[in-house]
Amino acid sequence: MGAKQTATAINRAVGDELRASRARRDLTRQQLAELTGLAVSTIQRFENGERSPDMQQLHALCDALDISMREFVTLALEGVERPTARP
Repeated sequence: MGAKQTATAINRAVGDELRASRARRDLTRQQLAELTGLAVSTIQRFENGERSPDMQQLHALCDALDISMREFVTLALEGVERPTARP
């Protein structure tokens, strides 16, 4: 898997986990936006895999979702292939 495909897979995985974590907490995007200070459209872009949150955004999301950053990232990246090293 190339760098671009890996980035796309990571964005998708993070978005899927964000959506799942939000559903587990029974929060709407609007409610999560209010808890984090992020725009609803930003959360939507994350969930759609269009981009991933930066560290500050991820911290705010995890805090609002009551999940550690480590646990969130572990859950999100379980299915992402590790890129192979090039000789």
